[in-house]
Amino acid sequence: MSRSSVNHARNSVAANEPSRGESEAEVQKHTHKGTSPELARALAEVKGQAQFLLYLADQIEDSLRQLDGEPDPGHSTFLCKILGMYSNQLETKHQGLGEKISETCQEIYVTMREWDLS
Repeated sequence: MSRSSVNHARNSVAANEPSRGESEAEVQKHTHKGTSPELARALAEVKGQAQFLLYLADQIEDSLRQLDGEPDPGHSTFLCKILGMYSNQLETKHQGLGEKISETCQEIYVTMREWDLS
C-alpha cells in the first residue's frame, strides 16, 4: 500500500467534487424568468453536492465489492483506508447538503413572496 495510491484516491475524490461557485454565465443559463440569480446558484450548488454524494456512494459500493473476497491482506488494508476516506467525505458532504437545502428553501420562500407581491 503505497502512499501514492492513497493520494491518488484522495485526488480522485477532490477532482469529482462540485466547484464551490458557478460563473455568472452558468447561473444565468439556468435562471428562469422570475428566478433570482441567488436561487439559481443555490439550486445549482444543491444539485452539485447531491451528484457528489451519488458519486461517493458508487465508489463505496465498488470498494466494498472489491473488498469482498480480496485474498491480498495488503490490498484489503488499502481498500479499508479508501472506504474510511469515502465515509468521511460522505458524512461531511451530507452535513453540507442539509445546510444548502435549508438556504435554498429560504431563497424559494423569498422568490414566492416576491412573486405574490407583484
